Amino acid sequence: MSSFSGKKLDKIPAHVPPELVYEYDNARDPRMLEDPHARMRSLILEAPPIFFTPYNGGNWVVTRKKAIVDITMKPEVYSNAFLVSGHSEEHSGEHKDSQPGLMMLPIAADPPQHTMYRAPLNQPLSAKSVAGLETAIRDMTNELIDKVLAAGRCDFLSDVAEPLPVTLFMKLAGMPTNRLAEFRHLATQATSATVDPATRAGVFKSIAGILAETIKARQEKREDDLISQLLDANLNGRNPNFHEMLGYSIALFLGGLETVVNALSFGVRHLARDQELQAKLRADSSLIPGAIEELLRLYGIASTVRQVMRDEVCQGVQFKKGDTVSLLLPAANYDDEAFPNPEQFIIGRKEQHQTFNTGPHRCVGLNLARLEMKVFYQEWLKRVPPFRLDPEKKPQFVGGFNLGITSLPLVW
Repeated sequence: MSSFSGKKLDKIPAHVPPELVYEYDNARDPRMLEDPHARMRSLILEAPPIFFTPYNGGNWVVTRKKAIVDITMKPEVYSNAFLVSGHSEEHSGEHKDSQPGLMMLPIAADPPQHTMYRAPLNQPLSAKSVAGLETAIRDMTNELIDKVLAAGRCDFLSDVAEPLPVTLFMKLAGMPTNRLAEFRHLATQATSATVDPATRAGVFKSIAGILAETIKARQEKREDDLISQLLDANLNGRNPNFHEMLGYSIALFLGGLETVVNALSFGVRHLARDQELQAKLRADSSLIPGAIEELLRLYGIASTVRQVMRDEVCQGVQFKKGDTVSLLLPAANYDDEAFPNPEQFIIGRKEQHQTFNTGPHRCVGLNLARLEMKVFYQEWLKRVPPFRLDPEKKPQFVGGFNLGITSLPLVW
């Protein structure tokens, strides 16, 4: 795929039937920028289940849960291994113009290599391991609440949603926590759908430079952090080399600095617009984990990209070798066949949402994300009075391969 230039293909490929062409620019679509998840729902209602968009180099877009699950379970046909050069499946469709040959690990690997690279992350990011962080998350949440409570208002994104997961992730990984603003800026630039290739290349170079310092420091002296653990990981009888460590670190950096920030922001926006739900969760905190799953379903963040390795028919649609397929996970959460009454907030749904993906590339950080969200909502709802959106200022949204909020003013 080319960069998100917003340009359209002059000519639709010969194997694409005209009735499957639907014009959707995931970076600049006006309806998406107005309300990203309302746009996801409209794609289910208006577009073919698998459609071809001529924007941004031209690619297939899959919006239904069953087709997405089928694709993720066939890595030999739908590969992640083309995602080298500083771009992860979870964060961008572009895979050129940045660090040459830098593999984001374990994202940009297919099984069996993926299995080898993923294994060292499973234990440190297991539910049991991350449970040890609960006190730190609670303390951090309360410090952030302390800073805004008396004012009766905040910009939730910059005052709470950014510092909480980002600081926590920095501590977990062993990165300096005093550079939060700089790191967050780099992460948003790296995953932005609208920065030009040269800028993006520079951003990845900066990120790699910062992470290289941390890796080198840990090579000399291990600490109690994720990067130290990964240095001693067993990859089929050897430890990761420096290049592989950089690949791990960049994937963790972007995963840790982007997705939870946006998931918290969209979730709090939902609660700010639903006073009844707020009251319900305040009255019974045991409902919070179920509410989080439903907020995660309604407000998926990341989409993912695959390259077709051989001609293949998927749900009656002919893909050709070399085609790019975008799996629109946030849209799949609005698929009527998978989720009855998908626009309704229903605690206790049994169907698994697609926000963390499925298959071998299911999000490795999901236990940490769930824990952060649970602790955050417990403390926020306990301490902050009923809150609502600031009527004077509208939230601002961004699209691309991560749906996000750039500003979320609240009042209470």
